Amino acid sequence: MWLKNRFVQSLGGGRMERFGLDLWSRLQLASLGSRKDPAVMELLWDIRRGKRSLLSAFEQYLIYSVARSQSKMPGAMAEVGVFRGGSAKLICEVKGDKPFHLFDTYEGLPPSSEADRGIHKEHQYTCSLEEIQEYLSGYENLHFHKGIFPDSAADVPEQTYCFAHFDVDLYEGTKGCLEYFYPRMERGGVMISHDYGILAGVEKAFQEFFEDKPEEIIDQPTTQCMIIKL
Repeated sequence: MWLKNRFVQSLGGGRMERFGLDLWSRLQLASLGSRKDPAVMELLWDIRRGKRSLLSAFEQYLIYSVARSQSKMPGAMAEVGVFRGGSAKLICEVKGDKPFHLFDTYEGLPPSSEADRGIHKEHQYTCSLEEIQEYLSGYENLHFHKGIFPDSAADVPEQTYCFAHFDVDLYEGTKGCLEYFYPRMERGGVMISHDYGILAGVEKAFQEFFEDKPEEIIDQPTTQCMIIKL
């Protein structure tokens, strides 16, 4: 675990991380391109070319596919941790007329806790609210909430959710996501988180929260996990 944490820390969200993800994702896109809808592939390539995401192509496709599968269920959709809007755009493409709530500090990461083991720096992954609003301006029924989650959800009407995507990197943020969304998920609703299995704080939050819950954490072959609400 120590070696893995040092490796993640060395990437740091900079050029090394982008270069590695870009190379890995190009291989994944080549694989997907031989068997998936060309229109979806063009969407993934467009996000990749625009440097709008630090998710791999497989991770992007999983978000797109699961969000699409949930679009006919009752409930809103949400994302916590928007960064530059790449995964939000994927969700926008398939959500239909559902309300979509986008939570972020829009000032980068807040301070980390001891559980996060010093992996990230404060204000890392910064992207302004105005930039995201412009990037997603072609979509309707979007609701932007600025601040540290879940405090930023104080103005959100009470409702249920069919899909929620978390990419918050930190223990406290992940814990806050689970505490807020779990009781509000529709039965059959899906929560997906990035960085499970690679960031200690994210994994700790999931394992602690679901220790006494009936749901099992579905560990993905990517750096993601998924929960289906029972």
